[in-house]
Amino acid sequence: MPIYVTLINWTDEGRKAVSGLPDRAAEVQKRVESVGAKVIGNYVSMGRYDQIAITEAPDDETIAKLALMIAGRGNAVTETLRCFSMEEARKLIS
Repeated sequence: MPIYVTLINWTDEGRKAVSGLPDRAAEVQKRVESVGAKVIGNYVSMGRYDQIAITEAPDDETIAKLALMIAGRGNAVTETLRCFSMEEARKLIS
C-alpha cells in the first residue's frame, strides 16, 4: 500500500484542546483503520509542524477522505505527501 506523510499544524482551537490530543489521535486512528488504512506512526514534533503522521492507505482517494475528515474537525491544518519507496522510484524512472 502507498505510504503518506501528513504534516500537521494545530489551529488555535487545536492548541486550546492539546490536553486531549492523545485521545483525539486514538479516535482518528480508529477512523483511519475503518477505511482500510493503517497509522504507521503519529508524532508530536518540534519545529515548523506540530505533529507528523505516517499512514499506509490503499489509494490517494482514501487519504484525501481522511484529510477532509481531519480538516472538518477544526483542530488542525494538514499537508499530505505521497511517498515512493526506492523500488517504486526505480519503476517510475525506467
